[in-house]
Amino acid sequence: KKFKNTVFDNRCLRTVARVRWNEGVSNAEVHRRVFRNARDCRHIAFVINLHRLRWLGHVLRMQRNRLPYRTIFAEPAPGWKKPTGGQHMTWLRNMKALTLPLSKIGRYRLPGWGPRDHPLSWLQTLSDIAACRSQWRACIHSISNSTN
Repeated sequence: KKFKNTVFDNRCLRTVARVRWNEGVSNAEVHRRVFRNARDCRHIAFVINLHRLRWLGHVLRMQRNRLPYRTIFAEPAPGWKKPTGGQHMTWLRNMKALTLPLSKIGRYRLPGWGPRDHPLSWLQTLSDIAACRSQWRACIHSISNSTN
């Protein structure tokens, strides 16, 4: 895929690496300085999504009484209605869209991503997958390889 904000991303990476624009350092060198690993010199959006998925797996493996876990699985009180306006893309919606490739295995659809499924059932499906760290890593890398 072609990314739109490479100028902005490179400027941010230069700030992180403390490299000024007039020092004559190439963008490839800035990427190497920031990511420190040749195979991680990818687009910054890819790295951010990879870290988001890692964090999601970490939270899904937490004990149910921990605050991050409770926050993700929180449901609105009965009778509560969302006010008009507000955010179009929340963190949970972003994670659901990012993990959409996991919703189908061959011809079979996993529960949770369908329009008639419970709104948080996709998180329960991911929680079952994330229980095994090696399986979660394989899923993350399959997602990241398909989007890269």
